[in-house]
Amino acid sequence: MSNLSNHTDNITIQHPELWTLEVALHERSIRYLLFNPSQANSLIAGEIPLETSGTDYVKTVENAVYDNPALLDDYGRARLLVDTPHFVLLPPSVGDDDCDTLLRAQFPELEGDTAVCDLPICGVRLAFALPPDMLGFLQRTFNMAPIAHHLQPLCEYYAGFSRRSGVKRMFLNLHDERMDMVVFDHDRLQLANTFGVRNANDAAFMALHAWESLEMDVHSDELQLTGDKAVRDQMAPELRRYISYVMPAIFPAAAMRLSHDAMQAPFNLITLALCE
Repeated sequence: MSNLSNHTDNITIQHPELWTLEVALHERSIRYLLFNPSQANSLIAGEIPLETSGTDYVKTVENAVYDNPALLDDYGRARLLVDTPHFVLLPPSVGDDDCDTLLRAQFPELEGDTAVCDLPICGVRLAFALPPDMLGFLQRTFNMAPIAHHLQPLCEYYAGFSRRSGVKRMFLNLHDERMDMVVFDHDRLQLANTFGVRNANDAAFMALHAWESLEMDVHSDELQLTGDKAVRDQMAPELRRYISYVMPAIFPAAAMRLSHDAMQAPFNLITLALCE
């Protein structure tokens, strides 16, 4: 597996109908995973950079996808993640039309389309914004593949750890000068958000502020870290000054069947692969 390739020219898939494609759209890149669920060590991962300065983001994404035809093969399954700060968490009973209304009430300046993904383990819906024309492009290009917010697989994966738990848990995923934060109060999703962080000190400050705001117990509740190892290694000693249980999150053992190098792949795509 390689997670450093910036193109897909060297990818040749035999029997793509047996494979799964996962694509995550970020501001400055497209990240992807390809794997055959029935074939051990089949994982292929990569990142395609996007040059978005002074250009239309949707058009840039379109060009990058069409320039990488391996993303367009007839795979047995495809799933998409979109990284956007414009989202709301809602009760599971809220219908799609009301999800759109509530999202636009929260962000009145929004243009474009609203997408909705369900988080059945967490018991919530997540409505999020897509730029104008992006939804249509993704649906046409990837044959109506499910589209979810980038926090969805993290929330669903970590929900499994918090069921029947006697403590609150904060999970932090560090990547690209950003920090995904997911907090569970026993089996209830209490917070899910992404924050920009300039360095490890920023990340530690935000985590401690959220910890205090959510009235988490410094002696019994847990904080688990994943993602960028260098940032984690800088954060952990500072956090342990205030919180007793600060530890690396256990990497999912099931992911190692996909590849021995799975830990190098984007964590939200890895957890998406495990949240069937």
